[in-house]
Amino acid sequence: MTIHTKTKKTFKRYLQNTAGNFATIWAVSIAGVVFTVGAAYDVTQASKAKAIAQMAADNMALTASIAVDKDNDDRYVEGQRYSYLKLGGPKEDFTKSIHGSVEYDVDDDGDGEGNLLARATVSGTYSPAFVSAFGVDGIPFSATSDVAYAQREGTPASIFFAVDNSGSMGWTDAGGVNKLSALKTSLTSFMTTLETINNDANNVFRTALWPYSQDYYGRSPYISDDGIITNKDVPADWGSMTNGEITRMHTEGGTDSSGSLEAAAAAFALEDAVHLSENGEDDPIKFMIFMSDGSNNSQEERQCATEEVWVPGASENWWRWRGWGWGRWKEIVYYEPWQSWRWNYVPASNGHYEDQETCQNVTVYRSDERSLAACTEMKAAGVTVYTIGYHLVAGWHGDYYVDQSEVDRAQALLAGCASDADHYILASDANDLNTALTAIGQEVMVEVIRVKR
Repeated sequence: MTIHTKTKKTFKRYLQNTAGNFATIWAVSIAGVVFTVGAAYDVTQASKAKAIAQMAADNMALTASIAVDKDNDDRYVEGQRYSYLKLGGPKEDFTKSIHGSVEYDVDDDGDGEGNLLARATVSGTYSPAFVSAFGVDGIPFSATSDVAYAQREGTPASIFFAVDNSGSMGWTDAGGVNKLSALKTSLTSFMTTLETINNDANNVFRTALWPYSQDYYGRSPYISDDGIITNKDVPADWGSMTNGEITRMHTEGGTDSSGSLEAAAAAFALEDAVHLSENGEDDPIKFMIFMSDGSNNSQEERQCATEEVWVPGASENWWRWRGWGWGRWKEIVYYEPWQSWRWNYVPASNGHYEDQETCQNVTVYRSDERSLAACTEMKAAGVTVYTIGYHLVAGWHGDYYVDQSEVDRAQALLAGCASDADHYILASDANDLNTALTAIGQEVMVEVIRVKR
């Protein structure tokens, strides 16, 4: 009886302990909130992994469909597993598990009569950061893409690039990756994929590259007055750019995209004739990819204007010089002085208006104006213009500060240059940049060759 009575009293005290009850409720509530937030994070990351896998699958299937009928030692081997890096990724994916394989001669209709496809399957497993504590060890994801074999080549294309090589491209992006290194990796991957549709017997695309910066002090003879890095540019030619032509880019100076875009516009004007001579196509598809990580530098100009001003009249007066040397001064009187012949006489005059020139130093943005004009010229000529804003972020970047107004101006130029809102892309890190260029590359390839879907 004694033990039973003590137990009842203890339980009663527990029920009466309000502070303890609230602590228990609060602990349970906090645990629920943490679980909900953590689960949401894991779901977002799993969706991101799925999206990366789908992009890789699309690219793999497209490449496989082109290379299947060619004597190509570099084509994907059926059934072999390829890592994300081998699929063209800029670096190892964040799940560290993505891999893909391709299957050839897939019968799309199941009737055994053709419509053959290359089918790429890319998969991996995301290791959750939060829900693993509740027994979920991994979230599998996969993506599949089918592309019909390219039976013939479609419309030839010219694909030109104007890319930022200014000093800020030596900074790191949101993921901590050197921005120029990320650009080189993504551009190299772009060319590797693009090269699979080339045919030495019948060239189907041309590429060109104009890296740009700005030479503040005139110390670099290889940087033109309008920003082109002349010893790193790649004139328009058949086929893809080599790794060496891409990797030799380096960061230096300020930012002026005007010269590169004007050079691209001038080159596009010649492309119809070049393609007509090579493959009989007088209206090739034209793509322009313009990438920048910041605003163009401003310029100071002295601007003068002529305006009509009122000049007051003068009363009748006499004047003469007094004193000697540095102490000399001009004496003026408004009544006829004694010995007036020794003075200079000035008759009275009326006030009047006259034109006078006034000048002042103003900040102008000529590089923006010229860049936008070049983009407008290209779009009017049928060029599809893609623009990529790479890591456009205000604030401190090491020892350098970027004002929000500079970010806004860079975004305005890129948005204005793009063919439309869908062709203006913002990339915060290396993965975003690679995704953007991969998507552009896929559109180019779909346009150039005939694919099923």
